[in-house]
Amino acid sequence: MKTQNRSYALSSLHPESPLVARTISPQEVVVMDWSEQAEKGRFRGKVGTVQALALHPEGKLVAVAGELDRVEVWDSGSQEMLASFEGKVNGLRFGVDGRLLLLGLPGELVAWDWRAGQVAWKAQERGFENPTLLDCRGSLILWTSMGAANLLVLDADSGVVSHRWDTRDEFMAIAFHPDGKRVAAAINTVRSPLLHQFVLLRVGEDLPTREFPIPFMSVSVAVSPRGGTIATGDARGVQLWDTASGAPEGRLAPRVETKVKDFGTVEAASAFLVSTLRFADEGKGLVSDGDAFCHWELTEKAPIYRFPT
Repeated sequence: MKTQNRSYALSSLHPESPLVARTISPQEVVVMDWSEQAEKGRFRGKVGTVQALALHPEGKLVAVAGELDRVEVWDSGSQEMLASFEGKVNGLRFGVDGRLLLLGLPGELVAWDWRAGQVAWKAQERGFENPTLLDCRGSLILWTSMGAANLLVLDADSGVVSHRWDTRDEFMAIAFHPDGKRVAAAINTVRSPLLHQFVLLRVGEDLPTREFPIPFMSVSVAVSPRGGTIATGDARGVQLWDTASGAPEGRLAPRVETKVKDFGTVEAASAFLVSTLRFADEGKGLVSDGDAFCHWELTEKAPIYRFPT
């Protein structure tokens, strides 16, 4: 992560409000309101280089995990540290009500009641050694590890596994469908290292209800509020897909013009993976983050706001 001389960053989006928590240096985090285009708070934690972060449902609280094997919860407005946890955490997510902070450790998921300073429950899964992928919807938690062949659905209160998908493929990105009953995932298939797919799964059923190929490895995925459009993020930007047919609906990619001697002007796209996605503005917009945070207007497929500007 080269945040000092490039603007590539880690980020965490609020599930409903127009807020994003984003690293602006290896150790410093800012909370931005993309609708107001204004900063709401910032802090510098004591975890070393930030390797994961999560924005609390209240909006101003942020959890960070870093290279010093430590997790901290901060109030970004008052710059006050509220809680800390010692452990080698590679993924973070607050539960829907914000009471529990889900800590992804190699092979283990810990639900930490961070205000009480107590562990509520733990779950274990062999093979989940890479960075943790998490999502929450209602009383359910999605849990896997990047590149793992298994995806689990857990009860948020107890950590009990209610459903699991066991495949030979590699999960690279996951997200709940807005209906809370289905799951969107981007996978790499074992048939070929160059074959990538989008799959739509229904909780409680083993086989996909929808699947179609995508041309590039994607590390983020989102579903529009009404479910008609899928967004996937990769090194070329954001690709939009029609859910029913799998047909591409367009691409969002910040472009810059570069002068090349003897070749005139060429367009160059970002080389960083778009790792954060969420539909916004009741489905009329989308927000993404890679080398820059962007708030997109989908009709024109143009950015309304970029940070840094």
